[in-house]
Order: sequence, then C-alpha cells, then structure tokens
Amino acid sequence: MAAAGASAVAPAGYWGGQYRTAAGELVTIYASNSYPVDPALGQRWADFLGSLVHGSEISTVTVLLATPTQIARVCGADAVACYSPQGAVLYTPGEDPGTDLSAEAVITHEYGHHVAANRTNAPWSALDSGPKRWASAMQVCARTRSGELFPGAEDPGHYTLNPGEGWAETYRVLNERKAGLAEAPWQIVTQALYPTAAALTAAEQDVTSPWQAGTTTTQTAALSTKKTRTFTVATQLDGTVKMTLKHSAGMRLSVDVFASSTRAAHVVSAGVVSRTFTACGARSFRFRVADLAGRGSVSLTVAKP
Repeated sequence: MAAAGASAVAPAGYWGGQYRTAAGELVTIYASNSYPVDPALGQRWADFLGSLVHGSEISTVTVLLATPTQIARVCGADAVACYSPQGAVLYTPGEDPGTDLSAEAVITHEYGHHVAANRTNAPWSALDSGPKRWASAMQVCARTRSGELFPGAEDPGHYTLNPGEGWAETYRVLNERKAGLAEAPWQIVTQALYPTAAALTAAEQDVTSPWQAGTTTTQTAALSTKKTRTFTVATQLDGTVKMTLKHSAGMRLSVDVFASSTRAAHVVSAGVVSRTFTACGARSFRFRVADLAGRGSVSLTVAKP
C-alpha cells in the first residue's frame, strides 16, 4: 500500500511518509535511502506497530528505519536503536541486528519508550521510572530509595538498573507473549526487573487505560465520646498523598500519620492540618486523630494517586 501522507516531507536521506494501519490509524515511517524505495516496507512496519498494544500515542511517533552506521551516529557507537522524546523520533534498524535479536523486538522495545513518554507517573518521570501502575507494581520508588534502581541512568555502571529500560523490556515481553512469540533474550537490564504476572497486567493497563489523575475521598467522625479515631486509606499506587484535616471550633487535636507501619508525621494543632506525603511502597496510610481539648467532629480529606 502506498504511503497515505503524500504531503509529508521526508528528512534528508530518507523516503516515506504516513501509512495507515488496519485500524485506520496513521503512522509516520521513513526509511533510509540505503533501502530501496518500496512503499510495502513502510506499510509492513506500520502494520507491525498497529499490532502492538498501544493507544493514541501511535499517531505522534516518527519511525526512522536506519542503517547501523546511521544509528551509531545518532544513538551512540554501541547502540542498536534509540528513542528521542524530543520530536518523538524512534531510530531503529530495518533489518534484524543479529541472529538472536529481531528488528521486531528492537522496535517494540523502543516503542515502549514512546508509550512511557506519553504517560504520567507524577511526581516522577514516566520515561525514567516507567508509567504509574507498572512502576508501583515493581516497587520502583522504594527500590530507588534503597539504591537498588537508578531511574534514567545511561552510564555503564547503572544502565542495567534503569527502570525506564526495564519498562521498555517489559513492554516487549508483553507484546511477544500476546502474539505467541518466543521472547527475545532478557539481557539489557537486570533480571530483578523481569516482570511478574502482576507487573505485566499493570503494564497493559498503563498502555490501554493510562493513569491521568488521582482520587479524593473525605471521611468524617464525631469525637464527642470517643477521643481517638483512626482513618485508613489504601494507596495502591505510588505518588503524592495530600491530607487536610478540619474540625469543629474549639478543638485541639493530635495527629499521627503512618505510611504502612512507619510514622510519617506528628502534629498538634488547634487549626486546619494540611500535609503532603509520598506513597513510596506503602500500600496504605493511617491517620490517627486524638482529641486533646474541646468536643465535636473531624473531617479528613485525602487526595491520592
């Protein structure tokens, strides 16, 4: 099939344009002039990208099918391929780089970076740490704090511990399994980032139903007779947790906040209590409120990922 976007201007040294997938999505693909001009080549890769688990981000990527020399010039001497979030450009070989590594496995990995670049994992970078649900399932925040993982690391000493690369490899595995293909070797990152079944489920959700914003809940309770009340809020995802505690006039409260079993804050106040925390591996927060003076009710509002 001919390129659908005849008006698209190819970069210098490339030919191609926009191709339509079976689902009707437009994908921009250019091939190096080193490859014979053949619209079927671009269509083949458009069809392949369309077969991957994807979302609307497919229409914003530009794929450059390049030679090893061209890729080395842009991506680095040892690189097989790379993705640039500036311009959403994916540099990839048009042919298998080796006998044990297919061009399909390579482009799937790189497209995983494109997916991450179009997702959020606030307050962290999804490109560096992976999208929200997968990163939470893999405990990326807690493992980063402990020095086990290094988001965004490109240096040789820490590259294999980069969860952003772990996400891209997980995305590859997800698609290989769904297509019933043999998995390419897991050799880019540490085996500790190999996905569990839960991580693969989370990864697919990150692609097909991206996390965009958190939820807010409000709980109220009277403290007229019972002087202490504990509120528990589940935090299935890592990210920013904000609490606001309001109470009846004349009350003075003691507030203890626990992230799982670790105390995160202790406050004594006669006014509104507002605090911000980071859920980093903690799957619940407890807010223990004690009435030190006065009587009345309290209202706890919690915003969470």
